[in-house]
Amino acid sequence: MKYLLDTHVLIYLGCGYGDQIGKKALEIYKDPDTQIFVSQISFWEMAVKINIGKLHIPIGLQNVIIQSQQAGIETISVQNSHILFYQSLDVKENHKDPFDRYIIATAISEDLQILSSDKKFDLYQAVVRVWED
Repeated sequence: MKYLLDTHVLIYLGCGYGDQIGKKALEIYKDPDTQIFVSQISFWEMAVKINIGKLHIPIGLQNVIIQSQQAGIETISVQNSHILFYQSLDVKENHKDPFDRYIIATAISEDLQILSSDKKFDLYQAVVRVWED
């Protein structure tokens, strides 16, 4: 199977907070037969939140990026097809966070399940979210 990490999961993994990740999601992440992806938008989200003071990453963003590459997590770059799908997502009824909507659009476009604790992802019928505490 193929999975896309939500930004908070990437932060937990990069900063050594694996105990904050749901049991099922962590099992999937550790499975050597699983393909794990991260959207480039997650790195941008972290940069924005660091710059406005809403996020502190003890090891620094650059090290999160390096560690994700070393862990074999594949980065999905921003694609026009993702942007166009993003535009079609319902904002008012569902998830209002633009970064999360982009992650949702990427997951649907690329046929990926999402590793996330965010239950708002479940509001999108085409999204399969995996977590389990």
